[in-house]
Amino acid sequence: METNITWQQLIDEYFFAKPLRSASEWSYTKVFKSFVHYMGPLSCPNDVTYHKVLAWRRFLLKEKKLSGRTWNNKVAHMRAIFNYGIQRGLLHYDENPFNNSVVKPDKKRKKTLTQAQIEYAYQIMEQYENQENTGLGLKYSRCALFPAWFWLTILDTLYYTGIRQNQLLHIRLNDVDLREGQIRLITEGCKNHKEHYVPVISFLRPRLTCLMEKAQSEGLKGNDRLFNIALFTGKDPAIGDDMDSPQVRAFFRRLSKECQFAISPHRFRHTLATEMMKMPEQNLHMAQSVLGHSNMKSTLEYVENDIAVMGRALEAQFMQIKAAHARSIYSGLTKNR
Repeated sequence: METNITWQQLIDEYFFAKPLRSASEWSYTKVFKSFVHYMGPLSCPNDVTYHKVLAWRRFLLKEKKLSGRTWNNKVAHMRAIFNYGIQRGLLHYDENPFNNSVVKPDKKRKKTLTQAQIEYAYQIMEQYENQENTGLGLKYSRCALFPAWFWLTILDTLYYTGIRQNQLLHIRLNDVDLREGQIRLITEGCKNHKEHYVPVISFLRPRLTCLMEKAQSEGLKGNDRLFNIALFTGKDPAIGDDMDSPQVRAFFRRLSKECQFAISPHRFRHTLATEMMKMPEQNLHMAQSVLGHSNMKSTLEYVENDIAVMGRALEAQFMQIKAAHARSIYSGLTKNR
């Protein structure tokens, strides 16, 4: 049995044994490093105790003000690594120290965008696009919002499909079929590892068509990533092996600053799900299909109760109650005559 395995050896062994995606390895590494930093440079994996795990939990929840959901995510990652270490005899624990440490997460509203916010974001980007078209944009080429036409295409794709950022960055040129009006989302980019398709609606088609034409003129091949800004700027590849994109982060950070409210790829996704469920002709199964969820529970988490709809429902309910009560009173009065 290994009694003095190092942190690096443990995470290396775990990644060697588990066929994880690059993005998943990145997530595990981020959580792992944060815990190692908390434990200190002289510690090793076999120094962890249940009490230290709870102390870390208290530190993150009380001092760092992290949410219960974020904490539970960290626990899930660390528990998986330690389970592997224990099973392989790399760690000496009888029980995983991360067991029984999850908390009940607060039920918060999903972060969505109002229609006014979406329109305002588009207005800002269209102003930059106008500068670009008149040549004024050359002075601001270092700005994260340029090339504006490219970022507007990304906004369109996120807004009109509700896909995740990771799915967007995995889209290849030959995944887009404009003739059939669909985009294939390959398994590598999907959270549930299931390939599915989303439609190309009329609002998305113009900018998406333009992007594909420009990409092909730049020599993009069928299996090349379509939403790679480096193709149009001549800079280093914008998408790493882990499908991380500093340029995408920089774009949404700058756009949020310009708009003076937070805007992100996932807020478009939340918004689409919520808006779909406000429409009476839609249903949960349709929203589930569009979002690509494996189970209904995931879809329900994306859906907010519409206050206006709730108000109308309560209004109608109490109108019926009061009408029924009035009828009963009237009936009683007539019987007593």
